[in-house]
Amino acid sequence: MSAVLNGSIASGGKVLRKSQSSTEVDGLVTLTETYTIRRQDIESIEPERNTAHSSFSTAINKYSRMLVETTSIEPMDGDLAQLLVTYVGLDYASGLPPAYIAAVGQPRAGVFGADAAVSARYITEQPVFDLLKGGNIALNFQNRFNRFNLTLPTKRFMPASINGTAMPPNPRAREYRAGGFAVLQEWLYAGYVQTSISFQRRGLFNQIEEQFSEFFTGSSDMYTADGAVNLAQIESVPFSVSFFF
Repeated sequence: MSAVLNGSIASGGKVLRKSQSSTEVDGLVTLTETYTIRRQDIESIEPERNTAHSSFSTAINKYSRMLVETTSIEPMDGDLAQLLVTYVGLDYASGLPPAYIAAVGQPRAGVFGADAAVSARYITEQPVFDLLKGGNIALNFQNRFNRFNLTLPTKRFMPASINGTAMPPNPRAREYRAGGFAVLQEWLYAGYVQTSISFQRRGLFNQIEEQFSEFFTGSSDMYTADGAVNLAQIESVPFSVSFFF
């Protein structure tokens, strides 16, 4: 049955009046459609959250990767109402948009690189709890006298790329170094690791914002009196063990 009958809207019908969309820096698309409906049909027509665009919209182009996020009703003259339906997702069938990468200045965040964190905003279909996991560094090495097998916990390493976007390289190679004679001197540099993460579920996707900063830890003599990393001391360690990972 046609939605419009003798200049009015037929029972159970909806008329699409306007459609507009916007895209966030991480590529996530928000689409808002404005419909005119009868007031008595609000309860039966208003879609539930996460309803697929392809199953509700009367637009020519259907988007299976966009779901209803919010709806609102605005009364009009007579027995009509305006229904605003906002969808979120992607308006193409496959693939993910490139990540948005930026540098965020942070005093003393740098070790061998600039005093800045790397910020990444992106969307993913990956289970978000995978991004909350840390990691382990397995060190297996030997000298003339001993064999060492050491596992050190660390945070999530910054990946080489996110959604096809190359991430900045570490300022220097990741390394564990230990030495000394009467007193053990050691340090671990892990490059950029995850220092914060926020996320929210948007339709079919997880919208992520992560920050990565250089990670360094070492024995107390690897730091200056004010807590900064002592670069001169780092390089002067008479190491008997050095492991790149």
